[in-house]
Amino acid sequence: MTPLRVAVIGGGITGLACAFTLKQEAARRGRSVELAVLEASREPGGHARSVSDDDWLVEMGPNGFLDREPETLSLIAELGLESRLVEARPEAKRRFIVRNARLRKVPDSPASLLSCDALSWSAKLRLMAEPFAPGPPAGVDETVFEFAKRRIGAEAAESLVDAAVSGISAGNSRLLSVRAQFPIMVEMERDHGSLVRAMFARRKRGARPGRLRSFDRGMGVLTRELAARLGGSLRASARIVSVSRHDQAWRLGLSDGSSVVADRVVLAVSAYAAATILGCLDGALSSALREIPYSGLSVVGLAYQASDIPRALDGYGYLVTRAEGMATLGVVWESSLFPGRAPANGALLRVFLGGARRPEVVDLDDRKTLALARAELADVMGVTAWPRKLWVFRWPSAIAQYTVGHLERVSGIRRRVAAHDGLSLCGTAYDGVSFNHGIAAARHHARAIADSLDT
Repeated sequence: MTPLRVAVIGGGITGLACAFTLKQEAARRGRSVELAVLEASREPGGHARSVSDDDWLVEMGPNGFLDREPETLSLIAELGLESRLVEARPEAKRRFIVRNARLRKVPDSPASLLSCDALSWSAKLRLMAEPFAPGPPAGVDETVFEFAKRRIGAEAAESLVDAAVSGISAGNSRLLSVRAQFPIMVEMERDHGSLVRAMFARRKRGARPGRLRSFDRGMGVLTRELAARLGGSLRASARIVSVSRHDQAWRLGLSDGSSVVADRVVLAVSAYAAATILGCLDGALSSALREIPYSGLSVVGLAYQASDIPRALDGYGYLVTRAEGMATLGVVWESSLFPGRAPANGALLRVFLGGARRPEVVDLDDRKTLALARAELADVMGVTAWPRKLWVFRWPSAIAQYTVGHLERVSGIRRRVAAHDGLSLCGTAYDGVSFNHGIAAARHHARAIADSLDT
């Protein structure tokens, strides 16, 4: 039987997980698939890569995932990587925000809400009145900020929610759609009439919050293992320059002059990369893809002696509220989270800069980026020592922004894609922005393709 030829464009976590899962599913069905995984950069893994430098381990992108997504856990099990999982230390539950130039602990329970100084007393009282907040306006795609302000009040929306959104997606809570970005919040309000009542109901059912997990040698463990399992099917430095359809097959032209012929093409890349690839094939589809905006980030890793840090790194790190006017979105105290990130008596920090608040920051050179990160770190934590080691990673278009109208934009894009037989899209531009979302979308997509082998 002639094998189904499948080209997966993109070697980030979504493309790698999709290709691996399809390979596994085809084998389980006793069917043959000829895979080509094409990654434009020199190294697969996308944002999920880890740098080992002497005894320091630095993440280029995400530093972990919450273990509440079954697809991520099943993928790890299939790869035999369960023994390499590590869990964040208990201190990771302690988080801070910068407000009025000071670090303030974020409340993590009703009891801590009363004693914390992250909110004024009037804001605490308003937050406790959340069960009595008005319901959603009819027919409105509310922003995250509008939703939060309506439910918990303006101050908590500004100090807690807006800062969290900047940390999660490098975005602006006043522009992002709550239906698209945080659908679970909309469901909780719809089903229980209150976020507080919904949380109590979840607790009564025994639902536990996800635990923050990573791997003993960083998130790159997962992407490197996926790449190894794909073997010769994976090609790096394989940039697509043309896409065409001939005789019921797809022909992908590469920058080195070679080409790949496929029956199915999966675009597991950013929306803007997909727009460029498909520009000559379908101008309207390309334009629709470009309507999905992105925010860029610069990530600065700073290695210190523990004695260089004036305060204990007794938590996950901190987020910066918008009113502070900083370029820093947040700082993660990496060496306090997982073992093996720093040598004995070492402290590893990662500073995240730019995002939707300060988009120009991603265009700064390494020297200016480092200077900005160090100056703002000194303002908040009093760290003035020169780092023992440093790393600068720049992601010009890091995270898709699910702005108001996103769900409708994605529906329109999918309708246009469906007009091209054998062409499909998956990834964090459409299916959720988190690491877990990328894996879940990839595996569902791979199974759908595998199911077509049986028809």
